[in-house]
Amino acid sequence: MVDFEIRKKILKTIKKRIHLASNLGIVELTIAIHKVFESPKDQIVFDVSHQCYAHKLLTGRNDDKFLKIRQSNGYAGFCSRSESDHDIFTCGHSGTALSSAIGLAVAKKIHQEDGHVIAVLGDASLTNGVTLEALNNVSLAAGRLIVVLNDNGYAITENVGAIANYLNGMVRSAWYLKLKTLIKFFFRAFPGGYSAVDWFAKIKMVIKGLIIPSTLFEHYGLKYLGPIDGHSIPDITENLEFCKKSKAPILLHVKTQKGRGLQQAIDNPSDFHGLAPAGSDKLTSKTSYQEIFGLAAIKLAETHKNIVAITAAMSTGTALDKFKDRFPDRFFDVGIAEEHAITFAAGLSRNGLLPLCAIYSTFLQRSLDNVIHDIALQNLPLICCIDRAGINSSDGPTHHGLFDIAYLKFIPNVIILQPKDGNEFIQMLFSAIQWSKPCFIRYPKAELDTCVLNWTPDTIDLGTAEVVNHGRDVCLVSLGSMYNTALALHKNLSNSNIFCTIINARFANPIDEGLILEMARKHSLIVTLEDHSIKNGFGSSVAELLYTNGIFIPIKIFGWPNEFLPHATSRESLADKYSITPDAMANEIKKILGK
Repeated sequence: MVDFEIRKKILKTIKKRIHLASNLGIVELTIAIHKVFESPKDQIVFDVSHQCYAHKLLTGRNDDKFLKIRQSNGYAGFCSRSESDHDIFTCGHSGTALSSAIGLAVAKKIHQEDGHVIAVLGDASLTNGVTLEALNNVSLAAGRLIVVLNDNGYAITENVGAIANYLNGMVRSAWYLKLKTLIKFFFRAFPGGYSAVDWFAKIKMVIKGLIIPSTLFEHYGLKYLGPIDGHSIPDITENLEFCKKSKAPILLHVKTQKGRGLQQAIDNPSDFHGLAPAGSDKLTSKTSYQEIFGLAAIKLAETHKNIVAITAAMSTGTALDKFKDRFPDRFFDVGIAEEHAITFAAGLSRNGLLPLCAIYSTFLQRSLDNVIHDIALQNLPLICCIDRAGINSSDGPTHHGLFDIAYLKFIPNVIILQPKDGNEFIQMLFSAIQWSKPCFIRYPKAELDTCVLNWTPDTIDLGTAEVVNHGRDVCLVSLGSMYNTALALHKNLSNSNIFCTIINARFANPIDEGLILEMARKHSLIVTLEDHSIKNGFGSSVAELLYTNGIFIPIKIFGWPNEFLPHATSRESLADKYSITPDAMANEIKKILGK
């Protein structure tokens, strides 16, 4: 397939703009890599791998399943080892490519296997701590490792920080670029000049060194080539052929245009990365927790001068872009560096500021040590908003936020909350300011019905749940987004003369022990509902509470199975597959009660 055919296929397939700009920008580069190297003998590893659509099309996946990518019975939106031998490494997070590629290359060397390892990473990945740690060990890979740096100036939003400035400076070195081009044309003007270009490739490192200081990469033992045009297949092919002959690890710096082939994506690469614009001041017929958080952050900052906002390259996705416009001096985008974001927040908190730190659930996983050592140990005030908590259907196992309660609840001093709706989310944000403790508020990416938002809420007492409805048979204890499911379950059971008490738990840690113990003594069955893994989640805490207090009432925990769940078209399709719909749960409860 040629470049325009691949772009046509991608544009036809991606109707919801999911990872559109990044995939359009890497088409020629992917074609050149597959032209020069023999996959899977030569192992290609993509960082994040959200830009792997052309790779999928070139490796036998140009079929009906590609047309349903990221949907049920379609291909994954990321590389997946279970899907193809050409997908060398399953991934969906930034910063993993270089470390894994070094490991693959060293294993090839030990096993005396032929072939190269090609790590394709974006410039934004260089801000990630894992990548920088890998750079320190890159010499282990010897001559089997080729790093292709796909430099488009963007992660999801425009790249920030010293490394981004450094790369921009290299690209802007006009003298070097002009001299390189002139010398190449000079050689080709003579008989045999095309073969002389190979000789030129060998000496252009010297030319570059006369004009640009030794690069960051060369200090780590990684030879550097570039920057070159990332949309010229001949240029990329020529340079990759040279890289194949290198006796040491080598990096090819490729300059690409995010969204190439679609002018709207070129003009608005952030919007066309994979997210609809968030953070609008005007709420439409549907809103989201993200929009409400963006508005709430501004309102809180207007009345609390010590509030600052932090994101890790996700200002648009977390809806902090409006905060950035309103309070530029109190907004910090630290790049793809979640560990640094948390410890940076700890430093801010230690000196009297209150950080609002917004990070996706699966990205916060990286920061566990920082949460323990830098925040919780010192009991520093922090409000960390855990975005995309729960099922993220089309993204799949690398992005499902199903483990955050489990990896946070055992940490002393940590408070974990989840709202049932938008107004309760506002109430939790306002309350967390008063508690002055490490607070983590989790919420999904989900549409909410528009309601009148209450910007003067009463505060919540720490660790207290809310009784919504009184019944005599079953106590339904729901957490967060499972509240509406609990209401539907209550209605279903009522039709069978099974009457429920409904509790809106609000807190995953600490849980309302007094209320739950009281309800356990009044009901025949305790049922918990959570958008989280059933292993070590909210329901596990309830079961542990009952057991340690000698109450052996039956308990049924509803949540997601302790597995890496696949991608799917919708949350509902996964709920149906794993029997956590109101009807399926009602049938299970009836069996337990003998009805």
